[in-house]
Amino acid sequence: MPRPRMPDDPPGLLAALGRRLHSLYRDLQKENLPRLVLYMVSLILAGGALVFIAEYRANRQMFAHLFDAVWWIVVTIATVGYGDKYPVTIAGRILGIAIILMGVVAISTLSGTIASIFVERKMREDKGLQNVNAKNHTIVCGWNKNGERILESLKRLPGAGRRVVALVNEMDPEEFQALRSANSDIDLLFVRGDFCNEKVLRKAGVAGAGSAILLSDCSGTRTLANADERTILATLAIKSLNPGISTCAELVNPENEAHLRRASVDDILVNGEFNGFLLASATLAPSIPLVAKELLSFASRSHLRQAPIPGGFVGRSFRELAEHFLRAGGGVLIGVLAEEKRMSLQDILSEGSPAIDAFIKQKFAEADADIMEGEKEELQIRLNPGADYVIRANESAFLVGGSAG
Repeated sequence: MPRPRMPDDPPGLLAALGRRLHSLYRDLQKENLPRLVLYMVSLILAGGALVFIAEYRANRQMFAHLFDAVWWIVVTIATVGYGDKYPVTIAGRILGIAIILMGVVAISTLSGTIASIFVERKMREDKGLQNVNAKNHTIVCGWNKNGERILESLKRLPGAGRRVVALVNEMDPEEFQALRSANSDIDLLFVRGDFCNEKVLRKAGVAGAGSAILLSDCSGTRTLANADERTILATLAIKSLNPGISTCAELVNPENEAHLRRASVDDILVNGEFNGFLLASATLAPSIPLVAKELLSFASRSHLRQAPIPGGFVGRSFRELAEHFLRAGGGVLIGVLAEEKRMSLQDILSEGSPAIDAFIKQKFAEADADIMEGEKEELQIRLNPGADYVIRANESAFLVGGSAG
């Protein structure tokens, strides 16, 4: 599973800064700001040349070089007026008056244009109309009552730096403003629209995103009636725009899980899936729901986390790895995550009956089944695999508590 680069990575920050500057330049270009700047430069150079010609003979002490005249024009237009240079001829003073008047108009126009651009960008961002110029950020598609908890958890993820999160839904801009004020610890962005639409996803920068969370959408006038169908469509769209993105989706109806798996989603959580277990367990052991809450809360010192396995433990036993983490203060090892190749159709076809093999393949094709699907990597979770379980390459550890460092 691809792991996105952390947001505090310096190359990532430089790339994000470059994209923001490029976006700002496009906005400035739309308002003809480059043309206005060119007018200012032309005014300074032409005015400086004329003043220099008018003052050179009569006032050579102050205007000995062309740059002296250009310097005087700049400080005059900027209303600084050091007084170190000034024209003494009538022609020079008339030119100075004209340049001052034109400069006031140009400066006012320039500052007003720049201010209006930034105000407009801010208003567009607040209304969810501005493109997201970020890299390796997290996209949250849809919104419901669990959304605020997700933002709170994203803020607590260890070692992630300041996260950039783009919300893609149809909530009111006022609601987003309240969310951004309450979550000042993360860089919260907003794109208003239907997250099943590829144009909206492109605006959210899905091609450069590192991860996507798809919630059962209740934003705007949406209801949970067709939330799963929209989640499946959005997952297909996201994966087509960015095949390497890590996706996690929420489902309302567990019967739709198979459809979402075909959309190549990485992780699925069915809404309320574990409520029955926790409530039933509480009747016999009231502490089990509390333990589950402790394991799944970032605020807890004993929360569940995933960590890489040191290379020196490949080929050694689960017991040795568990003792290593305990000694190093890394927490309690409870299991491992492995990537394994599932058995494919090719593995079970007979060797001596090509006619039968061809018949089986034909039937799979008629059923529109992918006979190569089994060759894809599958994540296998092994909790408490036994003290003598041998650690393999490309496995990672599940730990309770301990330090992430």
